[in-house]
Amino acid sequence: MYTSAVEHKERQKTAHKYQTSSREMELLFHNINVTINKKHILHDISGMAKPGKLLAVMGPSGSGKTTLLSAIAGRVPRDKGDVLLDGQSLSKPLKRKICYVLQSDIFFANLTLKETLVYTALLRLPDSMPHKEKMARVDEIVNSLDIKKCLNTLIGSISQRGLSGGEKKRANIACELLTNPKIMLLDEPTSGLDSCTAFSLMKNMKDYSAVHNKTVVTTIHQPSSQIFHMFDSLLLLCEGHMAYFGDAGKMVDFFSSMGLHCTPLYNPADFMMEKMKDSDEVQNLIINSASALRQSDQWPNKLKALDLKILANNKGLTNRNDKGDIDETEDARPCNFGFGMNSEDKEKGPYPLVHQASEISICISKEMASKYLQQKYDDRWPTSWWTQYHVLTRRNFTQSKAKIWSKINLIHSVVIAIIAGLLWFQLPRTEETIADRKAVIFFIYVYWSFIPLSYSVSSFPEERTVIDKERSSGAYRLSAYYLAKMTSELPLTLLLPSGFVLIVFWMAGLNGFWAYIGFWATVMLTSLFAQAAGFVIGVAVMDVKLCISVSKIFILTSMLAGGFLTTNTPFWLDWIKYLSFIYYSYHIGVILEFTEAPPFR
Repeated sequence: MYTSAVEHKERQKTAHKYQTSSREMELLFHNINVTINKKHILHDISGMAKPGKLLAVMGPSGSGKTTLLSAIAGRVPRDKGDVLLDGQSLSKPLKRKICYVLQSDIFFANLTLKETLVYTALLRLPDSMPHKEKMARVDEIVNSLDIKKCLNTLIGSISQRGLSGGEKKRANIACELLTNPKIMLLDEPTSGLDSCTAFSLMKNMKDYSAVHNKTVVTTIHQPSSQIFHMFDSLLLLCEGHMAYFGDAGKMVDFFSSMGLHCTPLYNPADFMMEKMKDSDEVQNLIINSASALRQSDQWPNKLKALDLKILANNKGLTNRNDKGDIDETEDARPCNFGFGMNSEDKEKGPYPLVHQASEISICISKEMASKYLQQKYDDRWPTSWWTQYHVLTRRNFTQSKAKIWSKINLIHSVVIAIIAGLLWFQLPRTEETIADRKAVIFFIYVYWSFIPLSYSVSSFPEERTVIDKERSSGAYRLSAYYLAKMTSELPLTLLLPSGFVLIVFWMAGLNGFWAYIGFWATVMLTSLFAQAAGFVIGVAVMDVKLCISVSKIFILTSMLAGGFLTTNTPFWLDWIKYLSFIYYSYHIGVILEFTEAPPFR
């Protein structure tokens, strides 16, 4: 990626061309209500965020900050309320204009940061975009977030050293910024970071928002004074109710108007948090004052227009249509509200209520809006099924290679193969060794049923959080992931058993070359079947501990009914052997060993 200064400069120009072609987008959310498990989480929350500005959502723990972000992103169903992007109701095509950076940093631990970013770019940037531009986009984001120095570092996990906490946060944000989103939603980006790293991260986001004219909304629990003064707008939540919305710099004055004064030089964020955790009387005072704020001149005109729309609906006025050519329905949505106006019009101050009412009366039906959006925006998936399958196969091969082909697994397989070869070393062809030959055959099939099954059974549950995160962003189809997962691990699954069979078969002195070929083929099929069974169990159960228990029952039952350990089963249980895949493998192995073989002495 970083081969020369000239190439890097060309990529920057290409990325700049791609960046500047995008249009700014304003976010407006109105009367958001959310109920989860019969608990009312959010109550009539309204606000707006402008391009190039940073809106902070603050409040005590459990106040509904994350739920609000999820509702805005369309990941949590709303009981009622509207989310508008440039005056258009949130739809599936518009959801792709929003990036949602989760609080937890969810990645594949065995990939480097560079690999993570490149694969994300190949999956989430459209096929119509040249590969050179995609790599230029990666370069641009890497430089913007100052993470170039750790590109070749593994992401890492709890048990594997990798990126630091701050670097993972930047990596998390970088993956979402690759798609050049219009709206950025950040959920607690500073959690778990020290004050210096948190300030540096928020400064990066503030600068990125200003330079690229992006709309940024972030939840944050209790920022330092330095971070607080970066915010342009502020939305306070208290017990799921709005406690304040407006300029961040006017929040202290708002509290002072209620008789709640902030000590000079005291952190406004700490002051606000203390008051919202105060007595019920103080909390009710703040919430009631915020309700009164919605009726004042300080309330944004576009939110006033939506309030007026609801008021008109309640009075039964919205069904009036003088021309009779556009009907107001429940599926209708308000248009523009000034989003299409130029900057000069916006600076003229509050719009007359009569003008607002005339705007509200112009609506578009859901069907018309959907048709328009499908033409204006991209398809649901940014890339074709084949591109998704190809990229996911490469990524999963890289991710799984470190796990399956690790030094420990390689040494383990070689050591066990040598031990087995020594225990059954060059068995003489006598009748006394028939049982031993059956034993080594059975052992090989059982061993290469256990190993692939144990690797694959926990594969899907372990990757579920990453897949859920990427799928919720519309990155790829589930069918492409499943097929890529199975096919990418084929060479990984077959290499170790091939070496194992090569060592044990000839050390034990089993039947000749053609028997070896057939034996190798059946061991490969057995390994693939065990791997597939593990995948099925993992998908069906999706709980690591339960997966392990179910897989143990499955493999032990298959082993017991395999035809070697038990030969005289009760007649009423004789059918169980036909459910054991080891039964078929073992009997094929026995046939290969004793058919067309030298006679026994």
